[in-house]
Amino acid sequence: MNQGPADAHENLFSNIDHIAIAVRELDPAIHFFVEILGFNLVRRRKVAGEKTGMIAADLNYNGIKFVLLQGTDPDSQVSKLIKNFGPGIAHIALAVDDIESAVDKLSKRGLTFDTTIISGAGLRQTFTSRDFNSGLSFEFIERCGEENFLDQNVQELFSQLERRDVY
Repeated sequence: MNQGPADAHENLFSNIDHIAIAVRELDPAIHFFVEILGFNLVRRRKVAGEKTGMIAADLNYNGIKFVLLQGTDPDSQVSKLIKNFGPGIAHIALAVDDIESAVDKLSKRGLTFDTTIISGAGLRQTFTSRDFNSGLSFEFIERCGEENFLDQNVQELFSQLERRDVY
């Protein structure tokens, strides 16, 4: 049985922090998660880059977190993601204790990233390039006190992805 890389036992990830889901329409998705599944709507937010935008909703149920994402126009990153890969998982966020170490180790294994490490008060994040085979992208997130998502981090993420024309 293949055990993976020799340093796999180092426990790079501690848990799934959240899963972001690209949706065609935010309000029906919120209704499904809140009214059908019983999640709590924590907050809604709007992000606008220089060229595109998105609206999002943060949901929680007993520590299980989902973030729903909808593009605001056909050229937005989320709209392009849905066009290219369909609605569904935009990324899976894995919690790490040391983001620099995780990025270093995973880069050495061949993982590529679409962003630099984005830092805010109590929260540091980075996002991988999308895997062609699975269609998945991962976020690595180091939380040092901040349990939500910082608007300035989300704005910086959006700006970096927009500059790189990712999705």
